[in-house]
Amino acid sequence: MTERPEKKGWPPSVHALAEDCPSISLSRMPVVANEPWWELACRLRQARFYLRFLEPEYRGTPALLIRARQRAPKPAIWLAESLPFGRSWRRLLVRGLDLLDRATRTAGAFHDYLRRLAPDVVVMTPLVVLKTSQLDMGRAALELGVRNTFAVASWDNLSSKGDLTFQPQQVIVWNDVQKREAVELHGVDPARVVVTGAQLFDDWFERQPSTSREAFCAKVGLRADRPIVLYVCSALLEGSPPEPDFVVRWVRQLRSSPHSAVRECGILIRPHFKRGEEWPAVSFAGLENVVCWPPIGAVPVDASSKTDYFDSLFHATAVVGLNTSAMIEAAILGRSVHTVLLPEFHGSQEGTVHFHYLLTGPDALLHAARSLDAHASDLAQVLEGRDTDPTRSARFVRAFVRPGAPDRRATDRVVDTLETLAASPAPAPVPVPMWTSFVRPMLRPFARGAIERLEGIKAERTRVKNEQLAEHRRRKAEALAARRATPQ
Repeated sequence: MTERPEKKGWPPSVHALAEDCPSISLSRMPVVANEPWWELACRLRQARFYLRFLEPEYRGTPALLIRARQRAPKPAIWLAESLPFGRSWRRLLVRGLDLLDRATRTAGAFHDYLRRLAPDVVVMTPLVVLKTSQLDMGRAALELGVRNTFAVASWDNLSSKGDLTFQPQQVIVWNDVQKREAVELHGVDPARVVVTGAQLFDDWFERQPSTSREAFCAKVGLRADRPIVLYVCSALLEGSPPEPDFVVRWVRQLRSSPHSAVRECGILIRPHFKRGEEWPAVSFAGLENVVCWPPIGAVPVDASSKTDYFDSLFHATAVVGLNTSAMIEAAILGRSVHTVLLPEFHGSQEGTVHFHYLLTGPDALLHAARSLDAHASDLAQVLEGRDTDPTRSARFVRAFVRPGAPDRRATDRVVDTLETLAASPAPAPVPVPMWTSFVRPMLRPFARGAIERLEGIKAERTRVKNEQLAEHRRRKAEALAARRATPQ
């Protein structure tokens, strides 16, 4: 099921799965967006989200705090910044926000839906994004006594996304790091957490390259007689410098390195699919054996794009990036993974929690340097066959991607976990507190205010869009008039 009635419908891959497996049916959750009570609940959750990043665990992540502050209600910001709140007071305020959220009764919109479907288990993912009705679906499952589990979708979801506003019956995580995050950052009972490995990456353990190295190099336009360094771009935090400018500087630095292996290696740059518009104007003129491919990025979800992506990783000797899950995929293939820690990208790297799981500790993945010169030297060691820690990637994968069962698919472990849950007794329904009936009427003016605010935002966006369209038309008309006035 999905919570958003996408304009384009379900992706082709989902339709193909449903066709291959007749027991799979596709369903859309009730739409609650633009409903006053749900918009109020979201504002309360945004306030809670902001308070989270004031905790000591996030003291080194100012960019995450700024992002949360931009979305938080002004009263929450005023309370947090004007009053002498300590940790205990913040937790009391969070408790109050949770009670007000509960009083909105937004979970009730999903009761009939769940009764009609009568599921054995409700699996929620990604759940902790900032504005989602999955939270309401989960609470509805608790209220109706439906088995439920939260399956963590990505490596940064528990540390940098939204908050859990209720306790799921079960939480499925990749590794012990995520288990600790669930317990310490979200207050989940450790007994509810199950470690299965990262099913997201199972496919990368089993794939084989679709073509030879020579054929791949001919396809992308690189020399086959040189090692390849693959640069994988990232979805950086808002406010970060444009990555293409850095990549051009990085390439030029490698090409001026005193190490011949670095000067002469093939360089394959893979733009991030969310930032494709930044790349058309980028030029590598005068730099040999450098390719940007695919030119505008591609999401590796269908068979063709996934094959191209895998081949890029497979035929590379080393992989470089700033902060992206492609680093994990490169590690699965046993590639040496590198990064450069520069001040301008601190917010998107060391200024996040999840990046440190790649950077530090006994099972750290990254070869990290704090200057481009040192980075070039690290690459030279690998390209010349002098890697001083050749098992680094394998250790990381055993700890982070497939802990406890390196030869078993994480997907199989997830399936076993779900089947065990489905075979267990259903939980007792959690009754809706009677006090919500008395508090809810007092929140009605705030619910109206939330929807009025949303309508104001929409009106402002429409106004700006119309102004931009009018300006575009004006400039187009002026250009046309200028061409007509120019003597032929």
